[in-house]
Amino acid sequence: MELEEAFRRIVGQHWRLIVCFVVFGLAVAPFIHLRAGTSYTASARLVLDTPDPKSRTEAGAIADTAQAIATSPAQVQAALSRISVQRDPINVAKHDVTVRPLGTSGVLQLSVSDRNAQAAAVIANSLAAQVIRARLDVSSGGLQSALATIGKQIDDLGGGTSSFDVQQRAALEAERANLLSNAAFRPKPTVISPATVPRHAASLRWLPDLTLGAILGLILGVGIAGLLELIRPTLVGDDVLAREFDTPLLGRLHGDPSNASTVESLWLSERIRFAVEAAGVKSVRLLSAGPPADLESLAMSLTVRARSDSGNGQPIEATDEPTAPAEARGGRPGRAVGIDVFDLRTWSTNGGGTGLVLVSPIALKKNHLVDVNRVLGVSRAPVVGLITYERRDRAPGQRQLDEIVSQAKTWSRRHLKSRSPE
Repeated sequence: MELEEAFRRIVGQHWRLIVCFVVFGLAVAPFIHLRAGTSYTASARLVLDTPDPKSRTEAGAIADTAQAIATSPAQVQAALSRISVQRDPINVAKHDVTVRPLGTSGVLQLSVSDRNAQAAAVIANSLAAQVIRARLDVSSGGLQSALATIGKQIDDLGGGTSSFDVQQRAALEAERANLLSNAAFRPKPTVISPATVPRHAASLRWLPDLTLGAILGLILGVGIAGLLELIRPTLVGDDVLAREFDTPLLGRLHGDPSNASTVESLWLSERIRFAVEAAGVKSVRLLSAGPPADLESLAMSLTVRARSDSGNGQPIEATDEPTAPAEARGGRPGRAVGIDVFDLRTWSTNGGGTGLVLVSPIALKKNHLVDVNRVLGVSRAPVVGLITYERRDRAPGQRQLDEIVSQAKTWSRRHLKSRSPE
């Protein structure tokens, strides 16, 4: 299946369904925001005991470290315990805490969202302090352990006066001084800007959420439309239908067959005449290849056009003899064609001088092909062409009016036949 055909089948046939899912996706975002309620965001700024970053990559790595500590449920629980605020630490850590770097400065911004403005500020300050404590426990824990080990070794040497004891004690003192010197040059982690109580609620992310909802709705709608086409395939397009029926396309009606315009009837009657001459038949019958359609009106309109072309103003009966030249008739050259509606109850295969013209909507479900092929197999008549039309939904009142007009046209056509010369 070509991409264009797939697009016509999935999007062209089910665009209403896809639009409904897109609208549903757009409606989900406001519903989620209404369920979430008003939220306040408080932010604190802090630095860790890390060297100043030289690039955004290094700044991002420092922020990732702080993010990993701040979103730990254990650290959130410790911060909440210090301020006696009752919140779910897992939910807060998962949804309400964010850490981001401020450029390449090494300064981090820790933000906490909460439904209460004062609680948001208190939690943000407590969590920032907890992040610093957790970081110091990791980075300074090794230093304290090393200093304690060196101090114990110095104490074990005691006040010995031997040259070996003096050298060992001097080496340990130098190592301790080196550790303390390195620790002194490391940045001091601290909160440089505590969080304040926010005055306004956090702005809702309408545009990103609406865009995401529309995209998800579009994906879901296209997926379901594709599934429907997989279950009940549709033939869409003049070329596809003509290829499926293995017959030439005579034309397309821009509306229901019962409402064919004069111009459409004129060129359709001409093309039917050419197709009949090419197929070597005397007359044609219109056969609906899809849902029931008013073919009586179309047949009458085509017959009137053919009669007008004949130049004598009388209904045309199929004949083997050619008509008079166009110049003598004042019309187009060629033989008049008898056009009627196919009726299986009165159909007879004797003679073999009648062909079929299929009349199908521009989009046809494949299950309709079973009935059409069954009728074609029973009739054994050649298919000389295909006429397609665009189905248009009409209001109930318009349908009733169309039925009245169709009945009037049918009566007029039958009356016209009854008055035709023998």
